[in-house]
Amino acid sequence: MLARSALLFIVMTTGAQAAAFDDLKGYLASCLRFEMSGAGAHRGGPLASKVRDALDRCSDDVARLERADGRRLRGDGGISPSTKEVIRSVVGGGGGGIRTVRY
Repeated sequence: MLARSALLFIVMTTGAQAAAFDDLKGYLASCLRFEMSGAGAHRGGPLASKVRDALDRCSDDVARLERADGRRLRGDGGISPSTKEVIRSVVGGGGGGIRTVRY
């Protein structure tokens, strides 16, 4: 009975943590989409500068996701793979111009 309760607890908390982590990624993606399409975005400017500016304005959401994901990518200025995944999903799968962005 105790083992069954412990197993149920582990399953329930793991799902809640995954949902919260997905929520953090969703918040960052929403913020980036809003900032890149908003009036403050550089119209006609290079994609790298739009992404950089949007990341600056969404720094609170970036910081929350970075704290939740302890992994870091040294080649990308120390960002987490989760943050890079969100940026790529917002910018586009092709990544045109994303390689020039230093996070």
